[in-house]
Amino acid sequence: MRFINTTTLGFQEVPDLQLHKLKNGYSILSHRWTWGEDEIQYVDILSMGDTVKAKKGFAKFTGACALAKSLGHELIWIDTCCINKADAAELSEAINSMYRWYSKSQVCIAYLQDVNSESMIRESVWFERGWTLQELIAPRSVKFYGHSWNYLGSKAGLSSTIVAKTGIPADVLKNAKHPRACSVAQRMSWAAKRTTQRIEDRAYSLMGLFDVNMPMIYGERGQAFIRLQEHIIAKSADESIFVWSLDLLEDSTRDAKQVHCGLLASSPACFARCGDIINTGGSRGFQISQFGLIISSPAMMNTLGTYHAPLRAKRADKAGNCALILTKLPDERSFVRTSNSSGESFVTTEKLGDTMMQISVPLEPGEAPPSLYHGYWLRKLGFYDYHISSHDKIRRLDGGRDRCLLPQGETGTAGIIRLRLRENGQASGFGWIKLGFDSSSRPVCLLAFPPTPDNDRDTRRMPAQAEELLAANPRYPSELMLKQGSSERMRHPFFDSKWTNASSSTLSSLPSYCYDSRLATSRSDGGFDFDFQAPLFKISVSAKRMPDSSSSNAQKQEVWAVSIVAGTPPPEYSGGGGCCTIL
Repeated sequence: MRFINTTTLGFQEVPDLQLHKLKNGYSILSHRWTWGEDEIQYVDILSMGDTVKAKKGFAKFTGACALAKSLGHELIWIDTCCINKADAAELSEAINSMYRWYSKSQVCIAYLQDVNSESMIRESVWFERGWTLQELIAPRSVKFYGHSWNYLGSKAGLSSTIVAKTGIPADVLKNAKHPRACSVAQRMSWAAKRTTQRIEDRAYSLMGLFDVNMPMIYGERGQAFIRLQEHIIAKSADESIFVWSLDLLEDSTRDAKQVHCGLLASSPACFARCGDIINTGGSRGFQISQFGLIISSPAMMNTLGTYHAPLRAKRADKAGNCALILTKLPDERSFVRTSNSSGESFVTTEKLGDTMMQISVPLEPGEAPPSLYHGYWLRKLGFYDYHISSHDKIRRLDGGRDRCLLPQGETGTAGIIRLRLRENGQASGFGWIKLGFDSSSRPVCLLAFPPTPDNDRDTRRMPAQAEELLAANPRYPSELMLKQGSSERMRHPFFDSKWTNASSSTLSSLPSYCYDSRLATSRSDGGFDFDFQAPLFKISVSAKRMPDSSSSNAQKQEVWAVSIVAGTPPPEYSGGGGCCTIL
């Protein structure tokens, strides 16, 4: 290890095996490189002439040496001049050894040249640079000094300020907890908001923090961070490395409702919201194949075609595990990572699948998932009762005459069936059947047969409010579709945009003329099957999962096939007095 002698200001080399024999150890400098001030380089120490002494960085160099000497250290290591950067092998060895060198120092002198008082420490750019992260964490003792080399405080003494600025836990700063006891995702979060002058250094500056050694290849750009994660995976079974946010991807389309990507993040910035992620342990490790990474997870189907794959990682203060959002590819075991409608690429779930699945996911972006949908196939609509004069189908998306569909990953209302009712030969209002999916993407059906308008102010407004929701279907002019974004204006609970996420207490307090399928016993496939006694007739509703038989279903997708029947057809039903569609 090459040092600067604090007395002679020249080089002094000490073999690594002799470092422990240094009487008072050595100091090491942490600072922000300021290229415009002419940092003292390796070649400058060899010449040390008047030209070198005239450099603006010479004052920082001599100030650091003088301070180290006053602290009782004969030697100091300074990154700008103790590495011969013209020697690629030496540069690579130094970067791979740097975390260890900082950790073995007697004291790290952190020079914050842009502040001069303790109250200003949080504003120093020193806390925003990539390389200074390891220089803060690795040494047991860090002492901060301001522009005039005035003492500002120690890492332990300033821990509350540093925690607020960096998110690094206080017990790590106070050496009470080893940083490698923190999850991979949590450690990545400490680097999420830091920057480096070269893209590759975002990865190279983190090698020591993750105990990784790998060659530097300047020019590989973002691939360096992918390689770093591959090295971490090769030696660690910490599944929190996959807990990062897709919507923070620097190269993603920000306004896209669904984005696909590889299993690995493209930048530490993707871990910005992972400061509280912990590794729960118990992972079986990973297998890397030519197609990607194979992980074992008790995965379960979410929407049709997408899965939630729970990981051995969770938020510290929440129940349930973090789970990847995956979309199935045509290959039986292959999936691609995707986001939900909020742009998030992982969710928290307390549910686990019944069996462990071996899931293959590409490490880097590759094949895009097929354009998927999920929703309902109105397989049978049998409205035989005389009190139903006609019905309208109101759909979210135009997926065919008998499909009420949503884009993959979205929840909420898929479609509404509006029944026109009559009594004693006179029109008597409407009945409503609403189909959708809750926040867990479970199918939900809500029925409402409100009393006659004269009895309920909200009910009286329902027909007018409903018309505000509707727009003509350009493909089928006789049918209607939901206007996007209009349901938020509705005040009646039936039109509440959050109806699919109703709580248990809300369901139990529904009016007698309403019914929610979640009050019934679920089918084994997650569907529903129930009867409801409306004021004028009984209605039966069922939904079961089955292949979509439409000719446009090239991906062999499944939908929820719905059967809705009101009344009993006569033996030779001719259609009088009601309406029926059987497909």
